[in-house]
Amino acid sequence: MNSPRLRCIHPGMSQRGAATLAVALLMLGAMLLVLLAANRVTLLELRQATNQEQSTVAFEAAEAGLEWATALLNAPQRLGNDCRPSPLSSESFRQRHLDLGSASLAPRALMPACLRGPDGWSCDCPGGGAADLGAADGPQTRAAFSLRLAAGPRSGVLRLVSTGCSRWGGDCRLAAGGGEPASARSEVLLALQPALPAPPAAPLTVRDAGSDAQSFFVRHFAMSKALWKRQGAVQSLDCRGDCGAALTVLVAAGATLVSAPGDLLLQGPLTLGTPQRPLLIVAEGAIRLQGAVTVHGVLYANGLSWAAPAATVRGALISEGSATGDASLELLRDAAVLDALRTRDGSFVRLPGSWRDF
Repeated sequence: MNSPRLRCIHPGMSQRGAATLAVALLMLGAMLLVLLAANRVTLLELRQATNQEQSTVAFEAAEAGLEWATALLNAPQRLGNDCRPSPLSSESFRQRHLDLGSASLAPRALMPACLRGPDGWSCDCPGGGAADLGAADGPQTRAAFSLRLAAGPRSGVLRLVSTGCSRWGGDCRLAAGGGEPASARSEVLLALQPALPAPPAAPLTVRDAGSDAQSFFVRHFAMSKALWKRQGAVQSLDCRGDCGAALTVLVAAGATLVSAPGDLLLQGPLTLGTPQRPLLIVAEGAIRLQGAVTVHGVLYANGLSWAAPAATVRGALISEGSATGDASLELLRDAAVLDALRTRDGSFVRLPGSWRDF
């Protein structure tokens, strides 16, 4: 009968196994620490990337607010509370946000705002106080901005401040308090480029033979005719025959500065402009007044003519060429009308070097 054999393990072998296990555990621990450190760095980079993305969105939203407000300040259309053109409204963006009765164009304490959601931009142009876009600050809101107009360093200059946010809340939605993770603030100075910087001294001004048409225009408008027509506040009117009806529609929509590429025939009865909102028309061709046409403003053309029954112009007439007509014309150099075109009407432009985001 065979007896079982007993195997003996040498003490040295046991110690070597324990040492190997200890080294393996140490290596695993070191690898775990390296993985934890790498994971922490990755999470930090992801957080930084997210913050950078939100900061970029906020910055771009603030810039969009500056561009949006500048465009609307120069747009003649009457706007509703949703900041869109509305035939039921009686005010343009400029009329709502500025006191046009003051020489300094004092801004009112209004804060319009817009947010970008899945369906595009939606805006609020309140008649008083800050904008309220409701509970539209959900996770799908991609960007938002709010605006504030303040008085500039001198008369005729405005300070436009735009606050951009990565979503509707925080600094953009003041009523919601702080807590917005990403916001940016940009501001710029806007100066009014007057519609007629140098009004004529006489009710009827005709270019003399010693000056060319270009310098004659620049003398009154402080810029070339091509540049004047490219202003945001200038509306183009291209019509044939009697343009009174088309011009009435344009003025009813809020236009005060009109450019006509050709001749312009205005037949009465017709009333254009008001003492408070005078009209400035610049025509490449001739302007003819026939019948009872009443104009509050300034007509500038390559030639001017008028015929009975009586026409009335309260403002001024300026011609690069001839100016002919009968004695029925009632022409009055209205200082208030000319002053409005010099101080209140025109286009707002950025002052070079005025942009800041700090």
